[in-house]
Amino acid sequence: MYEHRTTSNNSIKLYLTKAPFSSFSFVEKNFKGIYSLRRCFSLARALGVKTLTLEDIPAKGIIEDENKEILEFFPNYRCKGVVRLCFWKKEFKEPSDISSLSNRHLIGYAILKHDSVKSKKFDRWHIFEAVFKIPSTMGFYITMPKSFKITCNQKGFCVNGILYCQQNSLNKACAQVALRTLLSNHISQEDISYKQINTICGITPQSGRKPSMGMGVSDIRAVLNNFKIGFKDIDYTQNERLRYELPYQKFLYAGIESGAGALLGFHLSGPSIQDNLPPRHIIPFFGHTFNQHTWVPDSKESYFDVGGGVGYLPSDNWTDSFIGHDDNFGPNYCVPTCHVKRESVDYVVELFNSEVRYSGVHAEAVALGFVYSLVRAVDYKSSNNIWIKRLLHFTRHKKIVLRAVFVSKKRYLRHLLTCKDWEGNKERYEFIEGLEDVLPSFLWIIEISLPQLFPANERKVGEVVLNPYIKPNISTDVDFDLFLLARIPCYYFFLDSLKENNPTFLLLKSNITSHMPLIKHR
Repeated sequence: MYEHRTTSNNSIKLYLTKAPFSSFSFVEKNFKGIYSLRRCFSLARALGVKTLTLEDIPAKGIIEDENKEILEFFPNYRCKGVVRLCFWKKEFKEPSDISSLSNRHLIGYAILKHDSVKSKKFDRWHIFEAVFKIPSTMGFYITMPKSFKITCNQKGFCVNGILYCQQNSLNKACAQVALRTLLSNHISQEDISYKQINTICGITPQSGRKPSMGMGVSDIRAVLNNFKIGFKDIDYTQNERLRYELPYQKFLYAGIESGAGALLGFHLSGPSIQDNLPPRHIIPFFGHTFNQHTWVPDSKESYFDVGGGVGYLPSDNWTDSFIGHDDNFGPNYCVPTCHVKRESVDYVVELFNSEVRYSGVHAEAVALGFVYSLVRAVDYKSSNNIWIKRLLHFTRHKKIVLRAVFVSKKRYLRHLLTCKDWEGNKERYEFIEGLEDVLPSFLWIIEISLPQLFPANERKVGEVVLNPYIKPNISTDVDFDLFLLARIPCYYFFLDSLKENNPTFLLLKSNITSHMPLIKHR
């Protein structure tokens, strides 16, 4: 299924991208000026491209699979060509020079496909797929990059990024390509073909359904369930009130922070094209920007939401933009968090691990109740630790910061073992070793921080650790069945007993007495 990336051709063309080379002219001359490819060239320019290679390649793997599927829908379909472009940050003039290049020289690649259906007067190029390195820009967070293997001039290379795919209006629309983007990061053993996706949804020539008309909510759920991807979705068209009670931004952010990604479906302003409904679009998200200087967290409660807060500051307040692909325009776009109006959003999907029983949004809400229980369990008046006192102060004023991340037990224990607090203290190895036997394989970690400490230092004063494999009890605000442990300066908390929802904690000493770094995305 990977042959389309690794197949080779003895014929290769080289282009030096310095002036007077024009990417506009190149795209117009060779690929009918498709907009999405211009975006790829813009990304390559920003990443320092110096040489472009072009290979005509045979239709192998899932490209061959796609051609067969299109023929089932359009008997006079013809694939007129497949081209692989590679973008390099080193200047060279001979194909033989490629043998001396390494992965660090490869910026990204794009595989383009030329489709023709005579009966539809259809003759177009589209980007079958592309992957570009993630910019190292400060504040640019991508939580789930994957390594993709490609071949250029018969030599293998790898590039890390997020798979971009574009619809062709024949066998795939925006939903199919958005799903393939996110599924590619969950399923490592094989690539995903569009025929697989369409078959799961019952989109076949025999059914009469046209792939170009896209997928509905039930289709998206069917695909995610088939591949055993956990998710939490909201169909706002079924309950308009939820647009305000459960804003889509919370679910996009939670899916991104969990490393699983998210989908956003919205309707366009324009004429109806079917059933008197407005045209719709759906795009995948997999990252966000972080703005440590944003005014939003401080101003929101003090000026615009006085008395109406939720009891804490969500970490997504420091997010300026979500990062995603738009198959119409190209890969790796920043979308401001409030750019898509909530009235326009129809559907949102937060993805997470297949065995997880609840979302990051729910984990964050549950953790807030635990924090209030914890602060009541410590004698703050007799404590000499200034960070405990500060935690109590900000908790009372509903200004603690919470951030939910989904990590493996191994990663969390390594985090505790290797990180130091502000005074240089490290946790005891024997204590962390003891946690190995009591924690499940994966964890919801809800990090606790304070205003200014979180954005300026990217540090925290503790965390609540929840079991992601237990179905939450929605009838209670504080579900202690989910609770595994918590940590604040000087102490670890373990549940000792619970009577009438009033917990008693077992407190164990911690070597960490102040703040320590947040868990990093990578």
